Amino acid sequence: MLYTATAVTAALSGLLILILALRVSQLRIQHQVSLGDGGHAPLLRAIRAHANATEHTPIFLIMLLLLEQWAPALAVWVLGLVFVFARLLFSTALLRRSFSRSRQVGAGLTYLSALVVAVWLLIAGLTQALA
Repeated sequence: MLYTATAVTAALSGLLILILALRVSQLRIQHQVSLGDGGHAPLLRAIRAHANATEHTPIFLIMLLLLEQWAPALAVWVLGLVFVFARLLFSTALLRRSFSRSRQVGAGLTYLSALVVAVWLLIAGLTQALA
């Protein structure tokens, strides 16, 4: 299959987002809150963990998919798996408490993997355009 690293990264990210959405639904039912967080900190954290994952994932997947045309497969696999690990680390830390070292590491790895993919893609695209 072409673009296997992106496919696996998308599947794992999709599963994480689904689990985070289910957690929001579970807490909404538990606290009987249909909109907003109702002043419940665990629900607010679950909402933000889900929203944060959905904010970062789409653009990363688009960039990773495009990068797969130029970058070595191993590099794309590593970047995709680092991103998924970072999102998992960040989300679980945010669900447990609002501030922790795991959350910082997860955020940092998310930013780093997205930066590497974006810069690599920019260089590859410009190199192709100027060739």
